[in-house]
Amino acid sequence: MLKLRSAGESFINLSKRFKISTTTISKWKKELTPKQNRNKQPIKIDREALKKDIQNHPNSYGYERARRLGVSASGIKHAKKRIGVTYKKNSESPQSGSRKKIYVLPKN
Repeated sequence: MLKLRSAGESFINLSKRFKISTTTISKWKKELTPKQNRNKQPIKIDREALKKDIQNHPNSYGYERARRLGVSASGIKHAKKRIGVTYKKNSESPQSGSRKKIYVLPKN
């Protein structure tokens, strides 16, 4: 199809002939490829400050943590995922009180 386009065939004629949109042909001509990774490191949330905050306040919510660090709650969510933080329920029985969430920092 791109050979026909380079031979002088118009986008409209090609779209009718092959039953695809002109936008698709235009994108194929430009050879747009999706970006696989992000080249810039996130700069607003300091990893060490986040780790220290998680250790000091293990049971706080994301919006509380975001308020302390001066960032958005969704930014905290993504930063926790980047550093590999997960949370698990406490395995103690509910008779001893409510099950609190425990944050688990990676070993590295």
